Amino acid sequence: MKVRVLSNQTLADIAIQVYGGVEGVFILAKENGLNVTDELMPGQVLHYTATGVLDKGITKHYGVNGICPATLHKVNGGGVFGKSFDSTFS
Repeated sequence: MKVRVLSNQTLADIAIQVYGGVEGVFILAKENGLNVTDELMPGQVLHYTATGVLDKGITKHYGVNGICPATLHKVNGGGVFGKSFDSTFS
């Protein structure tokens, strides 16, 4: 099966959407030759298997209600922390 990445979606967002749990991020990454921290591009197509679904209730709810989570948020182009922290932060 295929899913097209929307703007601001992470691999975890897609994993929850198609597998019903964030644990699916590892399956999804492996199936698509990605690292779990890779940034996805809008329009990118990812492949997944229906047999890997972890929680069918969640995937059904998302599908019926058209839910496509998109949690990526960048501040000042530098991730969630932006440029507020430098190398002295520990």
